[in-house]
Amino acid sequence: MSQSKKPKIFFAIPCGEFFHIQNNIIKTICETLNIECLIIEDHTKTDFLWKKITNGIDDSDYFIADISSKSTNVILELGYALREKKSRFCAIFISNNIQPPVDLQGLKLQKYNSFRDFKEKLINWIKDNVLLDTNILPAFEIDDLPIEDFKDLDRFIRLWSAPGGSFSLTHEGLDVMNAHFPIMTNYLAPLNNYEFEFRARIVNGAVGWAVKGTKRYASIVPEFCLMFNIGLDGKLTPHIFNINKSIKEHGGYKPFNEKVRIVALKKSKEGWFNIKTIVIDDNIRILNDGEIIFEDDFSKEPYKEYYDYPNKQGEIGFRCYQGVEEAIIEYFSIKEI
Repeated sequence: MSQSKKPKIFFAIPCGEFFHIQNNIIKTICETLNIECLIIEDHTKTDFLWKKITNGIDDSDYFIADISSKSTNVILELGYALREKKSRFCAIFISNNIQPPVDLQGLKLQKYNSFRDFKEKLINWIKDNVLLDTNILPAFEIDDLPIEDFKDLDRFIRLWSAPGGSFSLTHEGLDVMNAHFPIMTNYLAPLNNYEFEFRARIVNGAVGWAVKGTKRYASIVPEFCLMFNIGLDGKLTPHIFNINKSIKEHGGYKPFNEKVRIVALKKSKEGWFNIKTIVIDDNIRILNDGEIIFEDDFSKEPYKEYYDYPNKQGEIGFRCYQGVEEAIIEYFSIKEI
C-alpha cells in the first residue's frame, strides 16, 4: 500500500441510534489512526443504495461487520464481502450476549462484552491487520456513555421505546405512568457490568426500574429484565420478567415477596432521592445515597428458575404500573465497570 494513501475500512453496522455508541467509537478510532472510515448510513431501500454499498466494499481495503443486531442488511453485506475479499482483510465482530448465526460459527469472530471491550478489540484488530504508517498507536479516550436529562424529546424518541406506557417530558424530567412494560433504552445492549444511577421523585404509589433488559433488534417489547420496585412506604421488591416462563399472575412478572426489603429512603424535603444499581455478572447491589439497601445473587434460589434466560443484554428502563403508580425521573447516568 502506498505510504501516501490512507487505508480505507468499510464498516457494516446498523443505521440509527441502536448503534450510535459503536458508531462514535469507530469514527474516533479511524480519525485518530488516520484511517478512512466508510459507513453507508442511507436508510433508503433502492437498487441504487445496494450499488453504493457494493461499490464502497469493492473500493475499501478492509471490511468490518458487527452482526450483534442480527440485521439482515448487515449479514447481506458481510456475505458479499466474504465472497469478494480475502478473509484476512475481513473481520466479524459480535457482542457476547448474542448467539452467533449457525452458518458463521466456523469463522473467527471478534467477541466483545462491553463498549470498552469493543473499542479495545477493534484497535487490536486494526493494529494486527491494517497497514499503518506507524506501529505506535496514540493514547486517546472515547466519550463516556451518555447522561440523559430528558430535555430533548426528539433524542428521547430515537433512543428509547415505550411499549404501551404513558410518559411525558416535563420541566422536571421524565414523567412515567401506566406502563406494563418498562420504558427502555434501545442502545445499551452490549453492556455487561455497569453502574446505573438515577434521581427520582414518586408522585403516586411507587417507581420501578429495570436492568439487564433484553430484546430483539428493532423490537420495542423486552423478552427479559430484572426489575425493582420501591414505594412511598419504603417497600423494595425485586421482580423478574422472562418471556420463556409462564407466569399468569402480575402480567408475566414474577415478584419475589420473600426478598422484600423495607427501606428508609434518604430523600430531599421535596421527595427527590438517588438510586444507584450496580450490576456485576449475576450480582445486583442497590444503593441509596451511598448506603446499600439491597444486594443479592440472582443465579441462586429463589430467582434461579426465572433468571434462566440466554444471552442477557444491558438495556435499562423505568416502569410505573397502570393506574396506581407515577414517578418523575430527573436524570440517569451509566458507567461501565
